[in-house]
Amino acid sequence: MSTNQTNTTKPVFGHILMGGALSGALVRDIRLANELASRGYEVHVWWAMDIQKDAPLDSRIHQHVLFSGLRYAYKIGRPVMDALGKLSQKLYSDKKRSRTLQKRGKMLQNIMGNFLKLVADGVEKDAGPLNRFIREVSEAKITHMFPMLAALAPYALAARDRCPLKPKCQMIFQGYELYINYARAIGIEQDVYARFRKCANQTDWQAVCVSEDYKERVIEDIGVDADRLIAIPPGVPAQQTLTREDAWKHIHKRFPGFETDIPLITYLGRQDVEKGIDLLLYACKILQQRGVKFKLLIAGPTLFGEANQVTIVQLIENLRLDKHVHRNKMIPEDMRIAFFAASTCVVYPSIHREPFGMVPVEAGAFGTPAVVPGYGGVAQTVKVNGLQSGLHFDVWDSGSLADQLQKLIEDKELWQKLSEQGPAVANYYSVPNLANRLLDMMQIPYSTENT
Repeated sequence: MSTNQTNTTKPVFGHILMGGALSGALVRDIRLANELASRGYEVHVWWAMDIQKDAPLDSRIHQHVLFSGLRYAYKIGRPVMDALGKLSQKLYSDKKRSRTLQKRGKMLQNIMGNFLKLVADGVEKDAGPLNRFIREVSEAKITHMFPMLAALAPYALAARDRCPLKPKCQMIFQGYELYINYARAIGIEQDVYARFRKCANQTDWQAVCVSEDYKERVIEDIGVDADRLIAIPPGVPAQQTLTREDAWKHIHKRFPGFETDIPLITYLGRQDVEKGIDLLLYACKILQQRGVKFKLLIAGPTLFGEANQVTIVQLIENLRLDKHVHRNKMIPEDMRIAFFAASTCVVYPSIHREPFGMVPVEAGAFGTPAVVPGYGGVAQTVKVNGLQSGLHFDVWDSGSLADQLQKLIEDKELWQKLSEQGPAVANYYSVPNLANRLLDMMQIPYSTENT
């Protein structure tokens, strides 16, 4: 047990989550909140933009709404639009709200642009949500705040300044390179970065980055001093026990077209441009021309509208891969788990400097090797402490990706070695270890019996 903290008051944790498609950042923070709740801590969650009614939050966690995204669709009428947004959250499913917004690209740009303008100018300029948030944080007696994104850190810092208990504030950098595009489009990118730098200098501990590579990126892009940053990787579930045989039985109940004797290559993640699905399809075409048998599953949501979905469909058709590819926008969690366990390999073909990448680690927990680019934070997800759970391909190189996929399909000895080491790699990145690393940093004692 850690003995660094002398304060005997049991912490009460408050998380500020950005709702929307279940991106890696949201998954990370939900898992952290659940882990803390499972250890007996009181945990509260405030939803920004959109509440996720289907999010797998522990039933013991108290949920609140900070503001609806519709509040920032226009520059006027914010209280009315906020009320309409909250009403829609009650009336419609997460999937329907998400699809409706994705089809209205201009509105999404307005929401994110106006919100980031508020972040740059100071969240106190829209006093309604902030005052309500401060009141609720005070009533809940929050002692420690975890904003999911750097853009949400100003709310946590404002609560610290104005709440009687002065809750200590954490800050995390993850995914800023995606939503900063909305700020860049309206010419306020540097203003937002200036706000991030200010917040990083005001938090009670070093700001967390999800990998060492991402830490370097924050230093380069945003200008945060290195001594104000620390790398702590996200957490994934520990070793999984679902057998490949049972996984295939589960898959065949819903997808009888999948054949167990044909190697399955699986992509589970957002179907957005930066994820490199086109790169993966080119690699699969190379495999097809080499006479390699395979089936490719592509499944996941989108954050940036339907345009890339059309491109993916057109690529599949033009590459004549129709018989090799099965594509879904979303699959339920039980099927996601089954595909992790049944796949020959999981591929993460991202073309940008990925901060981390939980999917390759999740695959390792099932003993399923992953193929990732040797670039960015995702590169470290398949190698740790002398253990290896997957292979690297040369970034932006479909030929290299095809070579690595073929190795995992044909080299049974290599596949077995990576499969056996996968759970140990995943354990290093486990959710309990994420919680332990954060609690140690904050000098909060915890019992190892619960980890």
